[in-house]
Amino acid sequence: MRLERGATGFRGSGDEPAPETDVTLFRSACWEAARGMGGRVSEVACAGASSFHSVTITTRMEAAVVVCHAHLPIIAITSAPPVAGRPLSGFVDPPPWAAGFEVVGFRCLPVEQLNTPMSRVDVTELAEAELVQIRY
Repeated sequence: MRLERGATGFRGSGDEPAPETDVTLFRSACWEAARGMGGRVSEVACAGASSFHSVTITTRMEAAVVVCHAHLPIIAITSAPPVAGRPLSGFVDPPPWAAGFEVVGFRCLPVEQLNTPMSRVDVTELAEAELVQIRY
């Protein structure tokens, strides 16, 4: 697995700002996914101190939290809502309804990639400030 520049959300004082994920596109993709399975969408919890936006999609049978990276078009699905100040947990493989995110340009990450140990991650594209934060 390779991390792209901006993956950590950190940058040095002279570095270009990281791109911002289109929250409107993310919200629309969530509504489309929910509509296809007869579900409801919570309000988007926008990235503040965290590096991701999140939405809960609820149906009669399940609830899934869709997590969207704030700087890269990457999606992950969890079974547990985010808790401020704690690492995300409960990742699940993208269900069939998540294919709609890929249609509009997001990449859905499977559990295997999300659980890759840092020792096996290619970080060559990251800025020096990002590498410093990873080491920290």
